[in-house]
Amino acid sequence: MGENYVSRVGKLRQEKGLTQRQIAEALGVDVSTVRNWEKSRDGVKMFVRVAKLCDLFDCQPTDLYAEEKDGGIGNRLSHTNPPLLL
Repeated sequence: MGENYVSRVGKLRQEKGLTQRQIAEALGVDVSTVRNWEKSRDGVKMFVRVAKLCDLFDCQPTDLYAEEKDGGIGNRLSHTNPPLLL
């Protein structure tokens, strides 16, 4: 069977030339969190929780991460070098 979307996190990060630390800083999480996502330890639970919260609040995943004070996650990612495309 092919790789699932969780196990692709590390592959996609590497294709963009980003480090786990850069991803963690852009998302406001600990490096160990990104590491766990890439190893599929917490990734599935995280995606399921986000999906359930979006259903509950009738919103998009980006709505959960937006922060008014700093322009949201998209703003943090746009200042990452190299830039991330959402």
